[in-house]
Amino acid sequence: MYRNPPPYNMVGAKLLADRVISQSQGKPFTNASAKCRPPGQQWQLDLHFPFQIFQSKKWIVFVFEEFHNRWQILLDPSADPEPGQKRYMGRSIGHWVGDTLIVETTDFRDPLWLDVDGTPLSAAGKLIHRIRKVDNGDRNPYIEIITTVDDPTYYERPWSVVRSFAWQPELTNFSEYNCEEQVGDPSASPDAGLITEPKN
Repeated sequence: MYRNPPPYNMVGAKLLADRVISQSQGKPFTNASAKCRPPGQQWQLDLHFPFQIFQSKKWIVFVFEEFHNRWQILLDPSADPEPGQKRYMGRSIGHWVGDTLIVETTDFRDPLWLDVDGTPLSAAGKLIHRIRKVDNGDRNPYIEIITTVDDPTYYERPWSVVRSFAWQPELTNFSEYNCEEQVGDPSASPDAGLITEPKN
């Protein structure tokens, strides 16, 4: 955000460097996406696939075309069907401040790649999303999402990124997406040709 690079600490900088080197050597590390697992909010929002938003009084759900994945945001934490359960997409609790939805996500089951380049988030990290619909009175409203990454494991301080998404409510039908098409294919690697990332 504002052209500032993420404030990596030494641990985070080394982890990202190892991922970049592995990629440049033609041996990219495996990640959630390669295993058809939910890759986290930032990865999903960073790709050029559409998503839909559904809302009730107690929850809001983003449904993504990619992976047919969902991001459930609880407006009423007592409505959590599995309290204390760690999830691939974490546990998201939201509340409204004016016309902005503020969502705090914690309790990730595994560490995340925030993007395809391998920007890290530890399982103990936290994401804070500020989501609002921007309507300037023209025919092109959009959704703005400011994400703050709070993770002392890899960063010296919290940092933010902003994205905006075209509002296209007429696009209600998703295209078919099959993440598991390689499963059972003897000519394909089960990890899509990626290698296991070493533990540090």
